[in-house]
Amino acid sequence: MSREQPIPAEFLAQYDAERAAILRRRAVWYSITILALVAFSVSVTVYEIAAGIAFTGGDSASSADILTDSLYTLIFGGALVYFARRVRPRAEVVRAFQWVVAVAGITAIAVTPLVMNTSWVPGATLDHTPETDFAQALASLMTVFLLHFLASVFVALSAREGLAPLVPVLAAFAGWVVFVSVGSAAQRVGLILISPLAGLPGLALSWWRYRSFAERFNARAIQRRYTEVTRELTDARRVHEALFPPPLSRGPVRVRYHYEPMREIGGDFLFVRPLSFPPSAPAGPVLAVLIDVTGHGIAAALAVNRLHDELGRLCVGRIAGPREVILALNSFIAGSLAPTGMFATAIAIMVEPGSRACVRWAGAGHPPAFLRTPDGRVQHLASTAPMLGVLDADLFECDEGRADMPPGATVIAYTDGVNEAKGSGGAMLGLAAIEALIARGPGAGATPAAGAAPAEPATLADALAAAVRSHRADQPTDDTLIVELTPRAEATEPEAQARGL
Repeated sequence: MSREQPIPAEFLAQYDAERAAILRRRAVWYSITILALVAFSVSVTVYEIAAGIAFTGGDSASSADILTDSLYTLIFGGALVYFARRVRPRAEVVRAFQWVVAVAGITAIAVTPLVMNTSWVPGATLDHTPETDFAQALASLMTVFLLHFLASVFVALSAREGLAPLVPVLAAFAGWVVFVSVGSAAQRVGLILISPLAGLPGLALSWWRYRSFAERFNARAIQRRYTEVTRELTDARRVHEALFPPPLSRGPVRVRYHYEPMREIGGDFLFVRPLSFPPSAPAGPVLAVLIDVTGHGIAAALAVNRLHDELGRLCVGRIAGPREVILALNSFIAGSLAPTGMFATAIAIMVEPGSRACVRWAGAGHPPAFLRTPDGRVQHLASTAPMLGVLDADLFECDEGRADMPPGATVIAYTDGVNEAKGSGGAMLGLAAIEALIARGPGAGATPAAGAAPAEPATLADALAAAVRSHRADQPTDDTLIVELTPRAEATEPEAQARGL
């Protein structure tokens, strides 16, 4: 493969197949074109012989013309049969075409001077003079130019591929000039120096057309791959988001969330257990685990898939506590994901409803969650352990926090795509702004546009999501996940039955 226009390795087979088909087809048409020109030359020669028209140079010239046309017919007739007979690999087509051009060029060097300076019939004389040899050398170079330029018009070769057949042709020309032609040393040196000009125009055209073909191929291949990847990412996002739990609007604890990946899929994830509450089920605790895997895109989503399975395994038949969840996640990530360079932050929150509702939590390098009471007081639920995966299980320690939740209290948790959302000038939203917004309550959020009717967000999660969108000056630079957990107020038994609790 030429270095002028590198083709990505994953496209090489497709590139070779497509270029081989085009080269083969154009080599066929090149051979047909040269044969047509030869046929025209033969018809002219036959007509002139039949009509008794005198050749410049006598019978020797006509004999040389017939010899030249016969050789070209043999060369390009064989090439036509070779290229048209069957499909061949790209490298084989290029190599065969180089041979055709080289042999045709050497033939031109060898036989063109015979048109005026040879003896094919009795009585003809060999005429070597500096003037005639110089004229015949130019005629040879002109023939080489025409053969090579036409080849470049039909078949686009890279600079390296196009130079290969020129080298033996120019070497043959230099040999003829040095060992056969007569003339001064300056004349011979001059002929050798100008000989590359016979191939440069065709070489430049061929290289330019090769570059254009390679660039168009790359553009088409990239467009096809982009379409495939987009379609696959759309399917992957559907599978990825199916891992997320549905919002819980029934049962003892309401769970609402907003999720916005930076790309089609991301590394933020929410795990909730239990996912439903049958009417006959007791009002038990609800566990919510927010995970933020380092990185973005497909790699992070694959890690999320594995973490989802690990959490599901941990909570089979029971609901694990926050500290137990964090310890288990660290052991899994340290053993399975950290060796690949992937880590995570997480916060596990367990809300226990009832007359003595409380929240228990354990965080690992995660931004603090917030507990808001109905009177607007805000308590930080800070992380209680380092980032997941950076320490082995025997070195990793985790504490568990606990706080009471008076009626109407709410817990808000989020990933760092919220507090690190960048506004104009690069300023981040920050924890202080988040805490102030939560303290103000669900009515806080984005400022409505002038003249627009104010529409207050229904929940704290809605308000925080609106604030992030309002603050963000450009496209998101990280995945964003906001989760709100609210215990339902205690209801009398008839009310509970009516609500399906």
